Amino acid sequence: MRIMVIFALMAALLFFTAPASAGDGAKQQRLEQLVRELIKENRQLNSRLANVEKELATLKKRQAYAKKEPAETEGGEQEEQGEAEQWYKRFSLSGDVTGILMGTLGDANSMDRVHSTQDASYTIDFNVNADFARWGRFFVHFEGGDGDGLNNDVPSFSVPNYDAYKTTIGLDQAALTISEAFYEFSFLDNKFGMDVGKMDISVLFDQNEAAGDETTEFLSNIFVKSMGVNIPEPDSFYCPAFMLRANPTDMVEFRIIGAGVAEHGDDSVWTDPFDNGMIIGQMNIMPGLFGRKGNYRFYSWLDKRRYMKVNELSKLPELSHEAGHRFADNSLYGWGLSFDQELLTGITGFARFSQTITNDRVTWNWDDNKWEILPVEGSWSVGFQLDGGLWNRGGDAFGLGFAETLLSHGYEKTRNHTAGEKYIEAYYRLGIVSRFALTGDFQWIKNAGGDTRMDDIYIWGVRSQIDF
Repeated sequence: MRIMVIFALMAALLFFTAPASAGDGAKQQRLEQLVRELIKENRQLNSRLANVEKELATLKKRQAYAKKEPAETEGGEQEEQGEAEQWYKRFSLSGDVTGILMGTLGDANSMDRVHSTQDASYTIDFNVNADFARWGRFFVHFEGGDGDGLNNDVPSFSVPNYDAYKTTIGLDQAALTISEAFYEFSFLDNKFGMDVGKMDISVLFDQNEAAGDETTEFLSNIFVKSMGVNIPEPDSFYCPAFMLRANPTDMVEFRIIGAGVAEHGDDSVWTDPFDNGMIIGQMNIMPGLFGRKGNYRFYSWLDKRRYMKVNELSKLPELSHEAGHRFADNSLYGWGLSFDQELLTGITGFARFSQTITNDRVTWNWDDNKWEILPVEGSWSVGFQLDGGLWNRGGDAFGLGFAETLLSHGYEKTRNHTAGEKYIEAYYRLGIVSRFALTGDFQWIKNAGGDTRMDDIYIWGVRSQIDF
């Protein structure tokens, strides 16, 4: 349209500058009026075009802002105008409810320690995510539940129901507690990041795409995490922590985690959180072998809580809690790996191994007002997961895993009839409708508690999962 106006002005100018004949005075006046009107219209069109270009530039900047990409204005400043008007769009809510019913098969065990029983549990999770675009996000995780499942009935090192979590405040009344509340910040195109606040330390390392979620995959602890099996559990999983993350390339990720995991007498982990904590380092290699997804995680950890050597305890067998805590000054450390690899379309294999370096030296920890030897110094698990898309059931999945715990030398020396626990677990997850699934689960445990005299234990389970 601007070109048409220019041509009109040029034509008018030619008429205006051409030699005038007699009686052309009125015509010349009309041409002058036309030129003035065209110039005025051209200015209006230019003004409108400038406004359109400005609005288009603002729209592009807002789109870049939503993608966490810096959008620069003419002065090199970042555009933020208009975002405050839609602050509510920065918040997202999600949650889930998990219900589990489990029971043992058969009658009483030969040692009269495991009886045929059925127990239930449930947990609810509610997540609030506040996204501040390039300034990071704040995440709050509310959690509640009731019921221990079979965890108090089966004397195994790996608990059969890793989802059970009680937050009861009275008989059959559960509170919704703040399990996590942390700030996450990333920079340099998300190649580096930092999390700090109250976090669940167990989910920050030793992850696995096929064996790492007790709400959708395996239920037994040994197929979800090494922590709680041979890595001593924190006094509280939800503790003050930080995590530094670096992704220098798409194939490698590094993590450094620090957490205050030790309670101090009647004080929580928030008292002197930097004393007697844990430090964890992890490297994840994602090579994309044969064009398929895979994660190869290697990690090591240092537990600065106070442990005691066996020979030290034998010299002072009657140590009180206070005296023993002052006397013990040994740490634990170890290493582990967690692999998952897509083998074929819809088939993912996994393997996990971890080891606590005790060397028959640091084997005692204060627990339940007595010093107890650490029974397990290593564990391994292998298995696979089949996606239901292989049989035209995209919401379904089948998993099968095998595992074993490796007893510590000190534990074997102080007990008879010992052997590592062995596990088999299989599950089938049936997707009923979107965001709702039912899972049938079966577990077999041999040498429960590392005791060869124990009969084999067979456990059945049904899990319901609702996501919203």
